[in-house]
Amino acid sequence: MKIFITVLGFILITLNTYSQLNPSLSNKIEGMLIGSAIGDAAGGPVEFVQPIKRSHWCTVDQIITSEGIKELGGLFKLRPYPKKTEPFAQWEDYAPEGTITDDTRFKLIFFNCLKENKGKLTQPKFARSVLNFRETLPDKYRDNYDDWIPEIEYATRWALGERENAYPVERIWGGIPTMEGQMPFLPIAALFPNNPDSAYLKTYELGYFDIGIAKDINSALVAGLCGALQPEGSWELIEKTMLETDPYNYSKVLYVQRQLEKWIKHSHYLVQKANGNINKLFYLLETEIETVTWWETWVPLVVVLACAEIVNYDPMASMQLMMEFGHDTDSYAQVMGAFMGAIHGKNIFPEEIRNTVNIRMKEQFGQNINDWMLLIKKYGRLN
Repeated sequence: MKIFITVLGFILITLNTYSQLNPSLSNKIEGMLIGSAIGDAAGGPVEFVQPIKRSHWCTVDQIITSEGIKELGGLFKLRPYPKKTEPFAQWEDYAPEGTITDDTRFKLIFFNCLKENKGKLTQPKFARSVLNFRETLPDKYRDNYDDWIPEIEYATRWALGERENAYPVERIWGGIPTMEGQMPFLPIAALFPNNPDSAYLKTYELGYFDIGIAKDINSALVAGLCGALQPEGSWELIEKTMLETDPYNYSKVLYVQRQLEKWIKHSHYLVQKANGNINKLFYLLETEIETVTWWETWVPLVVVLACAEIVNYDPMASMQLMMEFGHDTDSYAQVMGAFMGAIHGKNIFPEEIRNTVNIRMKEQFGQNINDWMLLIKKYGRLN
């Protein structure tokens, strides 16, 4: 507890030198959405690639310097895909830079649901949009959808009350609580930017594929984005909002610690133990976060919080560390990008990168962040 309080105190007094000058709420929401898509597109080409390629500051046993942080930030870029299509990765062979993966495709489903149901989101409506996604896709992607959907379809049909070609939702991914809800539901924060409880509850409701502690952690992460979207949005406020948003009183369950609190504290503990050495932090993340698949619900949370902290919350350096840590890079980077964009606004990301991702989304799927912003403005509770 002493370590946790000490680190939170450090965050409190750290001046955020990267903020844009009072970005509007609309700018911050757009930053959250495009930041998430950028992270996904940047991480996709290196997702689960072995061996992991790391730059100087991620391989040496030295304390990172301010110059080193700047160097890391300068390395962040989009890149083309060096591989053929994969169901949970990109849906074009050797796709060009800026191409998204399932983390953002799941958001396409979310916004399809928002549009089709005129802003009225319910679990059955979202589940139906998951099954209907195939019909909204260009013909060339429908075989990719068929390869992607089976495991998700079993749970989706069960959630809809069907029993043919369906299994209980608790069976999905072998019963592992995963970060799946972090893929479609980050934009819920944009619908309830000033009401983290509502954002939490809506995420909790819609996420039929989130089981066990994933219900709380994924919902709290979305609530944390509401903190980031505030005019005074910061990493301290993100954590404070996540921990204080607890409408179902997970923190008051007898005999057990709220797992969200455990993993937030653990992220700070690992950074303190690493003592400014990114190489050491990566080793600790590899060995001390109880992961097998690298996409359990707490893993993106710990990776994102720890990596941002060790580079003093520098936006581009933090994004680059998602590439260099490896494993489920697109899923980690899409969360990091959402937080950075929500705090600082869209202009924290280079215009060329923003444009490339937007253009690629429009070319491939017929919608992009500009279309999403229109829906947010139409159906969000921004006042």
